[in-house]
Amino acid sequence: MRDYSNMPKIDWNDDKATLSRIKAQIMHEEPVILLIPENFNFDLDPDVCDYQEKSSLLIGCAPDTALSILAKQNAIPALNDIGSAAKMAGMVIDVDSSNHRLIIHD
Repeated sequence: MRDYSNMPKIDWNDDKATLSRIKAQIMHEEPVILLIPENFNFDLDPDVCDYQEKSSLLIGCAPDTALSILAKQNAIPALNDIGSAAKMAGMVIDVDSSNHRLIIHD
């Protein structure tokens, strides 16, 4: 399993400053962990998002698809921008619902 301990973490806030920090990290092709509030709905369909499941982790989700679904489910349109940026940077997303994290990496 991948080691996430050395990746920078950003607490999710649905504001312009947080979105800019996340997108800057992604556009530099640097990994980032989004720490998500506890009331976030992480439900994803494996047929749509193309991921591998390992215990409570969903590994290698397509960023644009996964974040588009999560944006709709949680009424957070900014996740669409993050998904588009991650796709352009060639990154994927690991979803760690038990620890309330979205891990964006190469």
